[in-house]
Amino acid sequence: MTAICKFKLAALLLLCSSGSVADPTAPEAQIQPESAAVQAAEPAPRLSLIRSDGRSYQALINGVLVKTGDKVGPYQVQSISAGKVILQQGEKRLQLNLFNSTTK
Repeated sequence: MTAICKFKLAALLLLCSSGSVADPTAPEAQIQPESAAVQAAEPAPRLSLIRSDGRSYQALINGVLVKTGDKVGPYQVQSISAGKVILQQGEKRLQLNLFNSTTK
């Protein structure tokens, strides 16, 4: 085998062994828009209970006791009454009812 043939063979082997060749058995990458990923990651807040001390209300949302003005994730607690909590995020308003129904 001549020196030129050996050089060509070595160069070919070097190119084939580089990491630039994709794995044909790897699953295809699926890219989601950033906004879709954020929406999927933020489940609706869950209201567990509402309590009153006679003057004001507090609510247990996602396991945290909150009062009017507190933050719940991206939302701010606008009001708490005997049966519901109103949350606000910009123009988006969310009503959590004590008996497991949520309206947007």
